[in-house]
Amino acid sequence: MEDNTERRVVEQTLLAVREELEELVGWLVRARTADLRQVEAGLVERGHHFLSRLAETVLATSPAAVSRAERVCSRCQQPLIDLGLRPKTLHLTLGDVALRRVCGYCPTCHQTEAALDGQLGIDQSGRSPRLVETLALLGTELPFVPAAARLAQLCGVAVSASQLEQVTEAVGRTQAREQQAVVDAAWRTGELPAIEQRPPWLVVALDGVLVAEQDGYHEVRCGAIAGAEPLVGKEEPEVRLTPWRYVVTPEDVTTFGRLVSLEAYRQGLPSADRVLVVGDGAHWIWNLAAEHFPQAIQILDLWHATEHLWTAGRALYGEADERVAPWVATAKTRLLAGKVPDLLIEWAALTPRDAAAWATEQTYFRNHAHRMAYDQYQQAGYPLGSGAVESANRHVVGMRVKQAGMRWGRTGLIGVLALRALLRSQRWETWWDAHPLPVPLVA
Repeated sequence: MEDNTERRVVEQTLLAVREELEELVGWLVRARTADLRQVEAGLVERGHHFLSRLAETVLATSPAAVSRAERVCSRCQQPLIDLGLRPKTLHLTLGDVALRRVCGYCPTCHQTEAALDGQLGIDQSGRSPRLVETLALLGTELPFVPAAARLAQLCGVAVSASQLEQVTEAVGRTQAREQQAVVDAAWRTGELPAIEQRPPWLVVALDGVLVAEQDGYHEVRCGAIAGAEPLVGKEEPEVRLTPWRYVVTPEDVTTFGRLVSLEAYRQGLPSADRVLVVGDGAHWIWNLAAEHFPQAIQILDLWHATEHLWTAGRALYGEADERVAPWVATAKTRLLAGKVPDLLIEWAALTPRDAAAWATEQTYFRNHAHRMAYDQYQQAGYPLGSGAVESANRHVVGMRVKQAGMRWGRTGLIGVLALRALLRSQRWETWWDAHPLPVPLVA
């Protein structure tokens, strides 16, 4: 019986869309002498129209669209009042589809429901789950105005930049709220996320970057976490890194630290033989490392240490003195050889031109000397720099939210950065697949 019913629907559908199909085929026959660019563009436009019409015809026959069986409210489970067939426009990546489906009204919740809407996974906006994901993906990768233009160019679907912004930021806030819920559960009840891998080493690189918000510049903190496996049999120490996972937020250090800690847990923190925390001289980085990774080997980024050598050299000899460059080159060689204590002793006997700046640099190297054992780090194959997280400052944060003229509201920034981290951490598809439809959009 079911096969007969399905066959009947197929036959009725073919009859209903025959005219549109003949028009599509006729156009293609007439266009067979055109170049492929014209043919493909025409197929996209006319093909989308035909497929929308096809979906419209088939979905109208769905049992969920026409059944008047007694139904109950999905919220309070009270019987619904039958409202009969009501129109609904669905917004797809193929274009719009107009439907009529049976609706019911709950006098308790004052909500109208349609079984077909629940089956299809659409909310009151009528946007398909695929369109919602497409909007969010474009808004995650591009500023909202060009993102809307790309959608029109690639799919032929017209959506305003403000609508695309609204959807992108709402999806991002949903993801950010879920992250925060995991943090709250971990710190409140000890409930921890699943461990994804168990590498022998774990690398945690931390940094920050300033982003323009509506009330001024604020720091966005970035964490890059990866597993590392030392490769044996190599002439020089070498490690193989797993794909980087990113944590990015403009929230406070406490929130950021907990997010980083949980991501490190996912990436194998409990079983890692060694944990390496790499960062620049910012106090918050090392305070966070001491709190969440107390047994970690702390490594000061070599590039930042070298920058401080240049500052020290200019303080010693003067801004444009020709002796600065060779002094820095010699000091860096000794820095790489693990001679920071010797350097500090020698520097204490020197008379600088800028005593205040020189003293500041002495304090910097003295405070971080235990993070500058670069000879030991090289011998072990440890990373000497925080390039992964500095790169994240650019490709996760800067390329999207630090473009000319951008000033962000805090909630919008949180949403977009949450999606940027999700995408760059190669978790985009997994996150969308894990959500029942429609994906909730946090206001």
